[in-house]
Amino acid sequence: MSDNPDEVAGPQQINQSQDVSTSPPNHQDSLQRTQQQPDRTGLLEKARAFLNSPQVQHEDLTAKRRFLTEKGLSQAEVDVLLQELPPRVPLVPPRTYPQPPPSRLPDLLVGVLRILSWVAGSSAALLLLYFRFLYPRISQTYHARWSLKNHQRSLLEKYTQALEELKSTQQETFAILPQPEPFKDVKYQHCHTLDELVAHSEDQRDIPDVTVLRCALEDLRAQKKSASTEEIFAAVEAKLPHLKAEGAQQYRARIWESLSTHSVFHTDEVEGITVWSYVEPTLLPPPPLLSSLTTLHNALPESQLQRGRFQHTLKALTDFTGYIATQTYTTMFRAPGMGLSAPLSPQEEELRREIRALKGLVLNRRSFMPNITRPASTSALPDTTPA
Repeated sequence: MSDNPDEVAGPQQINQSQDVSTSPPNHQDSLQRTQQQPDRTGLLEKARAFLNSPQVQHEDLTAKRRFLTEKGLSQAEVDVLLQELPPRVPLVPPRTYPQPPPSRLPDLLVGVLRILSWVAGSSAALLLLYFRFLYPRISQTYHARWSLKNHQRSLLEKYTQALEELKSTQQETFAILPQPEPFKDVKYQHCHTLDELVAHSEDQRDIPDVTVLRCALEDLRAQKKSASTEEIFAAVEAKLPHLKAEGAQQYRARIWESLSTHSVFHTDEVEGITVWSYVEPTLLPPPPLLSSLTTLHNALPESQLQRGRFQHTLKALTDFTGYIATQTYTTMFRAPGMGLSAPLSPQEEELRREIRALKGLVLNRRSFMPNITRPASTSALPDTTPA
């Protein structure tokens, strides 16, 4: 177990003691008395040093006991030496670390590839379904809407062009016709006061400015008041309340412009106050064209609408045809089991009941008609049967 020279010397001494034991008994006893004690003491010291050496402390006790016995020590000495040893400190087991788990990167990559394959496959299937079934319908709907929009745009352009042509034609036609004069107001020509004007007007904002000023001047003249600018506007504002409202500045400015620029209103200075008066202009003879048109209009007989016996029936059938057309081409969603259309209005329900009653009446008349015996039909050909 060890190459220590002291340990080697121990066996040599044991061999010498064995050689001495072969001598005669008397001589052996004398030698044992003289040499045994020092040799045993040295042997025990060497054995004790051997057991305390750090190289042997952690060896097995059985191996130590066997080695000391081989070196010449008795079992009692070996037991004493082993008991003298300090208590063994338990060995600290070597630190062990758990084995690191294997890398999960391959599994992760496999899972990612599997997910990508699923996504790619489902995307390809969806694209196939889309381009096979949905895209043709969507494209047809888009082209239909596009064509309808273009058709509507072309119709609107034609309509706009027709309106522009109509306006230009009207301007060219109205240029040669006599223009109406502002002071000739047929609707309010019988009104001479503001009260009468307000009573006969539905909307006070539609009354011509010249008519308002004329009635105001006639009203002030009847009351024998001076027709100054302040009095005129005070009388007009008293009868037309909308002149006092906010935003009526434009209407007041328009009345003032008509009063100051129109030829039928004249001003006079009375005691330093401007007084307005209305002078009705002299009527000019109508132009020859207007006279001819008036004569022609009076000569033509008045057209009288002649209503036939079946006019009401024709109108009802026309309305019924239009109703059927609207119900046929309606785009409203119809759920199964809910009838042909959505809930109808009371007029439509009444019409439906009348149609059903008429249909039932016709069916009843056909079902309960009396059986009429018809004569046997005779042939128009001559009888060729021999007599």
